[in-house]
Amino acid sequence: MSVHEEELPGIGRKFELVVGKGERIDVVIHHSGRRDLYVFERNAEDPSTVLKFTDDQARRLGAVLSGAYFKPAVVEEIEALIGEFALDWITLTEESPATGRSLAELQVRKRTQMSVIAIVRTGATITAPDPDEVLRAGDRLVAVGPQQHFNGFLSFMLG
Repeated sequence: MSVHEEELPGIGRKFELVVGKGERIDVVIHHSGRRDLYVFERNAEDPSTVLKFTDDQARRLGAVLSGAYFKPAVVEEIEALIGEFALDWITLTEESPATGRSLAELQVRKRTQMSVIAIVRTGATITAPDPDEVLRAGDRLVAVGPQQHFNGFLSFMLG
């Protein structure tokens, strides 16, 4: 997910987050502390949803999203098992540099220190994918590796 930050003179700051397959979330933080959240469907110019939060409401929502109130048991188990390793997934798009290329061609492990351990494709899961497996738009890649290399993996695979 990319984040673009922009100063809004006299208003505050705007943070634009591109998520999924082109959907976008804009968060405007006003100097007063109010937060406005705008959700845009893919390629839409007008938001499909607008939510307004007080400073306190926004901070509570942020705490909920960050896991401060609740951490699923499976997350605790995974963290205990993998410690400093990241276990996460990404979804490839048509624009992703990895789309249309094989794992062997990409040399993912050599270049990013991360391993693709599964591919979820149209409801089916390919576990321990063969190096010759060609990646497709819409593939969800499950990756594991050292936490400090995950952002590099994201950039390498998604651009």
